[in-house]
Parts: sequence; structure tokens; C-alpha cells
Amino acid sequence: MNVKDVMITEMSTIDENESLEELLKNSVEKGKGSFVVTSDNIKVGIVTTWDVLEAVAEGDDLSEVKAQEVMERDLVTILPTASLKEAAHQMVNHVVWRLLVEEDGEIMGMLSATDIFKAKMDKRY
Repeated sequence: MNVKDVMITEMSTIDENESLEELLKNSVEKGKGSFVVTSDNIKVGIVTTWDVLEAVAEGDDLSEVKAQEVMERDLVTILPTASLKEAAHQMVNHVVWRLLVEEDGEIMGMLSATDIFKAKMDKRY
């Protein structure tokens, strides 16, 4: 089974200047745990609810912290034709829970560890 078989293609985005408060609101409304951060419609990072949790733990005012301040800029990507084993290996090596799926310089989806777990369970049962 390949990444393209289980990746999600409907990714939520947020502008780099949006606050973490707005991100949290969108997260609750859309049921999403991560957002691709954009600047002038160019994908520049990823921010997750974990980043929001860290800000809460620091006592930050979520309305004052911008996505660009906490986003991960070093995007870990994988090809859609890669195996799930390769994807899991990438996640472990880079200590990330999600990979952006990229082909020819274009982000076309996202794969989370949960997506891999679900695929493995579906195949087994």
C-alpha cells in the first residue's frame, strides 16, 4: 500500500498572520489537528494543535501569537508513491506525526501516523 492510497487531500490552511486563537477556533469547527500555513497562497509551514497547547502551557495570549511564530518551517515531505513503511520510517527519523505529500514541487496531500494505523488495521481485519 502506498501513501497515495491513504493520504488526505483536503488540507486545511491558515494564513501565517492568523492568531492561534483563530487556528484553535478553526480546529474545533473543522475537526482538524493541523493546518498548512500559507503566505501569499504559498505553503510555508505547518502548525498543529500541539503548537497551540505549548502556547497555552507557556501562558501566552492566543489572540496575540501568530501562526508564523510557532509553525514548523522545515516541512518533511514524501512522494505519493512511497510505501507506508517508508512514511513511518520518515516520521520516526524526523520525529513528526504528519508528512506533507509532495510531487513535482506541489503539495498534494497530508499523511498522519493515524492514517497509517488505520490502513494497517483495515488490512488486518
